[in-house]
Amino acid sequence: MSVATKAQVATKVTKATKLTVEQVKQLVEVRAEITRLEALKSELTKQIEAVFGVDKDNKVSEFDTLTHHNIEFARLDWVSRKGVDTEKLARDFPEAYEACFSPTHTTYSVVRALFK
Repeated sequence: MSVATKAQVATKVTKATKLTVEQVKQLVEVRAEITRLEALKSELTKQIEAVFGVDKDNKVSEFDTLTHHNIEFARLDWVSRKGVDTEKLARDFPEAYEACFSPTHTTYSVVRALFK
């Protein structure tokens, strides 16, 4: 008796050109570069926020402008945006959450390379 570990889904297969194979390889490389750049962005942001004296818990900073040779070159702005706390909505108002919940609201396609 065999046990399937993943849901078996019917797949539709087509042949691709050599160009498409190269495009998928390039996509994999671009994603890796994006990951590297996002990590660099995060580290640089952390270092610069330290210079500003950012306190994320209290949403304040010691400074709001950086200068070099009396020239302002960076400013720290605190911005906010409205959002919905879906966990609180589900916990405190489960009927409203269920009435508004859409399991396919964020359905999108992703190209996955099968080689590394």
